Amino acid sequence: MLKELIIMKIKLNKKLTCIVCPVGCNLKINSIDGCSYIVKGYKCKKGKIFAEEEIIDPRRIITTTIKIDSKRLNRLPVKTNNPVPKDKIINFVKQIKKIKIKPPIRMGDILSRNIFNSGVDIISCITVTE
Repeated sequence: MLKELIIMKIKLNKKLTCIVCPVGCNLKINSIDGCSYIVKGYKCKKGKIFAEEEIIDPRRIITTTIKIDSKRLNRLPVKTNNPVPKDKIINFVKQIKKIKIKPPIRMGDILSRNIFNSGVDIISCITVTE
């Protein structure tokens, strides 16, 4: 029984580097009972929130490129306006890659709205006039 408890405890310990601000705090997350977590090593509230979200529902901003019918470029850099659940990134990228546009495009223009009814839009990262 004691051996099982120790193995379980090891599985619930996690180390992360916070990516919210330039400090890059080394975070340690330990589970108390499998549902509650203790976060150590953060230097601001953002670090603690990042660690909790990373355990419960990890998300990332997607950055990629799409086809553009332009004299100047073949690909247009784009990103999501909100983070996407990590387990859904591949589906989002496949959907994003289907987009093809023509100029003019301004930086910040929404190119596709509400992908998969998620509230996530795809926006242009640069301006292309021709």
